[in-house]
Amino acid sequence: MSLQIQDLEKAFSIRTLFKGVNFSVPPGERIALVGRNGSGKTTLMRIILGQESADAGRIIRPHDARVGYLPQEIFLAQDPTWVREKNSGTLWDLVTQAFSDLFCVQDEIRQVEEKLEKDPADSGIHEHLELLRDKFERQGGFTWQARTVRILKGLSFPESRFHDPLKTFSGGWQMRAYFARLLLSEPDFLLLDEPTNYLDIASIAFLEEYLAGYPGGMLMVSHDRYFLDRLATSVVALLPDGTKTYRGNYTQFLDALDTWIQEAEAAKERQDKERRRITKFIERFRYKNTKASQVQSRIKMLSKWDEAKTFQSERDLDFSFPECQPSGETVLTGAHLGRAYGENRVLTEVGFTICRGDRLAIIGENGAGKSTLMRIIAGQDGRYSGRLETGFRVHQGYFAQDEEISFDGDETVWKRMLRDCPFDMVPQLRNLLGAFLFSGDDVERPVRVLSGGEKSRLGLARLMLRPFNLLLMDEPTNHLDISSREALLQALDLFPGTLVLVSHDRFFLDCLANRVLALHDGKAVLYEGNYSQYLWACKHGTLQGKASDENEGKPESAILRSDGQEAWKERKRQNNQRQRWERDLELVETEITRQEQEMGKLEGQLENPTPDMTPALLTQLSARHQSVSDDLAKAMERWEALTQLLESVTSGFSGPSASSVPSQEDHIP
Repeated sequence: MSLQIQDLEKAFSIRTLFKGVNFSVPPGERIALVGRNGSGKTTLMRIILGQESADAGRIIRPHDARVGYLPQEIFLAQDPTWVREKNSGTLWDLVTQAFSDLFCVQDEIRQVEEKLEKDPADSGIHEHLELLRDKFERQGGFTWQARTVRILKGLSFPESRFHDPLKTFSGGWQMRAYFARLLLSEPDFLLLDEPTNYLDIASIAFLEEYLAGYPGGMLMVSHDRYFLDRLATSVVALLPDGTKTYRGNYTQFLDALDTWIQEAEAAKERQDKERRRITKFIERFRYKNTKASQVQSRIKMLSKWDEAKTFQSERDLDFSFPECQPSGETVLTGAHLGRAYGENRVLTEVGFTICRGDRLAIIGENGAGKSTLMRIIAGQDGRYSGRLETGFRVHQGYFAQDEEISFDGDETVWKRMLRDCPFDMVPQLRNLLGAFLFSGDDVERPVRVLSGGEKSRLGLARLMLRPFNLLLMDEPTNHLDISSREALLQALDLFPGTLVLVSHDRFFLDCLANRVLALHDGKAVLYEGNYSQYLWACKHGTLQGKASDENEGKPESAILRSDGQEAWKERKRQNNQRQRWERDLELVETEITRQEQEMGKLEGQLENPTPDMTPALLTQLSARHQSVSDDLAKAMERWEALTQLLESVTSGFSGPSASSVPSQEDHIP
């Protein structure tokens, strides 16, 4: 039986959070609950759990159904049961509490076996024991340990720490432990609110694989597009006017939503047009006795019409980074970088060269040192070994993973921005805040009461105050909803400078990165290509090739420097080639426009010849028309080939070779 949500409505003060919410969660279905930040997704989950009450509507649960919930925020410090368990138990003790019912069956089996030893001839005891053993096996009595190890390893817990005290783990890792116990308990219905928040990329991939085979019903909220696309079988959207349900994944839902919006707008336009026509009839014949009955009929018709509704649009984040002065060709160089916290060495011998225009993604498991490396690059952590050199005319902006910490205190949004604002930017500050959805009284709100998404938007707004040509972004999408993530993605895609990015959002990485720096065991592997290509190389064993003979015997720093120079030369060659293709494309497009205009003029003369047009002149015009037509066909062929080449460079995959492009001289007269 399904978990059913019927006509649910919830309001806070004078603001209606949602209304008319209707959908069901059948067993085996994975439903993505989507909507803007503040649309009520978390509140809806809490109502389903019974932690909050609805103003109207009801929740129908199947009898004896178990509902498990993973909250979005770290709540464990406020949970007295958790605090007690944390102070006394180990990680293994905590997660295996999921099998408490199984352990009760196991204890009962031991008690029955003891009775059987005393009275082996009692058939009733034999039957009872067989029933208990069958129940034990059905509940996973012989697989629970293997399942526990699989879940813990999948969530990136090292096996060496399985039996460590829970209190020795950080808050984020404790949330993973709570999640592991939730998954092992296998409730009939899973409610997951941002389950990827505290996971690294490898753990997210495991979670996707695990949940894809989950037998129960699932309602999930996530801002990770890949996660939703891989898992969602249906999408329920919380919209201002109610809910919209679509059978399919998130990307398919977005396509359908565009169609719904267009259809709704077209229906509204048709209704408005018909209303104007009827109103015009009423006004024209209102005072004519012969038309009185028709006028009254149309007045009644209008009064009974239901207003055609369009989708209420909400403001989207819309911004672009300010124009910046170009830096030198080499932006950053790191060699032998290392960082230790006591005896724990997080980074060891990390080296890289970042050139102008690079989009470098730093990836690795949680604890691999990504944020540590970003703080070193940003100049926030000076206790490192090795050498870090900044290039000529480099101006960097830094978005920290814990950006919201800088927004504590009693300052208002306006005063916090004003503190960092250059004098010449003050007149534009309100417009800037408006672009990041802080308008009216919002700018007078204390920053400490802002939500996570609002603090992230405020942190991004601070990067607009000065023109930076190097952006260091450490998990910039945390707390942002999907529409805000896409706005940030678009702005970074158009950013003309250099980008260094840490993110667990794989869609974000795939769209932006053209180089990958993978951290593992304190060391780094630099890969030339985007994130998908990096994964492909890992899967097929081509990530690290054997060192060439010319590098044998060289010190590591020399090899790194040589490889970096060669990589830079290759990127520069490719960049120059791309610029030549872009110039050629502009010339071809100009020529196509000219030829199309000449074709139109010739066709007009041939279709409507003047009285003084002689046969000889008609023949010349016809010949010229054929020549221009041939040239236009060749120009279009070259335009298509150049477009394919530029697309292949943009996507990072090889397209047609330059030799396959018709030369410009072949078609330009």
